[in-house]
Amino acid sequence: MSLQAESSKPERRPTKLWVPFVLALGVLLGIALSYFIPVPYGFGPFGQLMDALRNLLLLHMVFSTVVITLQVALVAVYSRVYIATKARFALGILAVMTSLLVQSLFQYPLFLAFVGRYAVGFGPYLSSGDIFTIVGYTIFLYLSLE
Repeated sequence: MSLQAESSKPERRPTKLWVPFVLALGVLLGIALSYFIPVPYGFGPFGQLMDALRNLLLLHMVFSTVVITLQVALVAVYSRVYIATKARFALGILAVMTSLLVQSLFQYPLFLAFVGRYAVGFGPYLSSGDIFTIVGYTIFLYLSLE
């Protein structure tokens, strides 16, 4: 094939089907990785409280993984946009999404567990923040793929 024929091929871009794929991948990875997080178990009078905290921590683990997969997808989309257009706006979005991704990785429950910290005292509200973040990033990814 000639070089001209190769350059005339239409560029394959991710479609909107990426959104459910990224969400499903995040849920599956979150469930799989939740088996690796050391979870505190309670004994005695605080046993039921510790079991409830463990369940909330595992739910937060799944939600946090979904957030990170959405952020990785957005970084990939805007990397491609910047490479194709060299637009400074795309570079700005790429910088913001990369910094949010790094922040999410440092707050990831698996990372915190391995450095010896647990999210204690967060109650049921921690997962609700994750849900709003997932909704926001899902909408952003969907709109970015238009």
